[in-house]
Amino acid sequence: MTVTSASLSRFALLTNATSFGPLSWRGGLELTSTNTKFGGLSGLIMSDECTSLRAVSDAGRWLTATVAYNKNALSGLTTASVVPILDHKGKPPPGKRWGDAEAIAAGPNGKTIVGFESRTRVGAYDLAGKGMTARFQNLNPPKDIVRGKRNGELESVGYFNSGALKGYYIAVAETNLDTQGNTKAWAWNGKRSIAFSIKQLASYEITDIALLPNGDVLVLQRSYSAMTLPGMAMSRFPASDIKQGKTIQPQTLLDVRAPFYAIDNMEGLAVCERNGELRLNILSDNNFNTGRQRTLLLQFAYTP
Repeated sequence: MTVTSASLSRFALLTNATSFGPLSWRGGLELTSTNTKFGGLSGLIMSDECTSLRAVSDAGRWLTATVAYNKNALSGLTTASVVPILDHKGKPPPGKRWGDAEAIAAGPNGKTIVGFESRTRVGAYDLAGKGMTARFQNLNPPKDIVRGKRNGELESVGYFNSGALKGYYIAVAETNLDTQGNTKAWAWNGKRSIAFSIKQLASYEITDIALLPNGDVLVLQRSYSAMTLPGMAMSRFPASDIKQGKTIQPQTLLDVRAPFYAIDNMEGLAVCERNGELRLNILSDNNFNTGRQRTLLLQFAYTP
């Protein structure tokens, strides 16, 4: 499959700024393809050195591609392919409700974690061992994950390789809110589970998380509705804040709006390291609505 990459010359569209608090611009791409299977990308992971990506679409597909650079900045995608995400029987999803993949993260032992929203579930795929023939293996998330607003139960997943919750999985809802209007979240390891909440910014929804090398949690928030200008916000909190019944208020790192910044419906977040820098990669979901929405891939160096 051919994916065309158009470089974004800047992130701030009205100035020449390249630094935004702790974030420094490392390029961006607008991605298009004539292949009708391309689009609807909701979650993202990147390889070491940020040279390849894997994303999931809400149509139940994997996207894999090689990431190219020019002078330390994003320049394009090559060798892209799209294949179905298989269920536990090794079959493609029977429809959009079963294929609604919204989240992806690196898991233990080389496995890849995927979270599905409409038919809410979290599972692992042994892509390292079995490639694209890998089947869904249920990770048995807490049952409360499915008890939320329809089509808003699950939006983000992750796995702690280090820090206070090493060995735990984490999942965050989209519009499943507690009684105070904060976003519900869960961490679990086997039968042990922790239910907590994350306070989102006004008019924003949490669309993804990514875990830093020390175990801290980065949070991507998106504002996208008929009532507001499209917005993107980034925030952070330590894993040690995760405690049963607690509401976490993350530290805001960035809060920007279109049309002043090159953003769209931002849904995917991934962390990788390149040239000694911690890089944040942010992906937008065009919902297969190419006339009104774009697929953007943005990259920043992050200095904590």
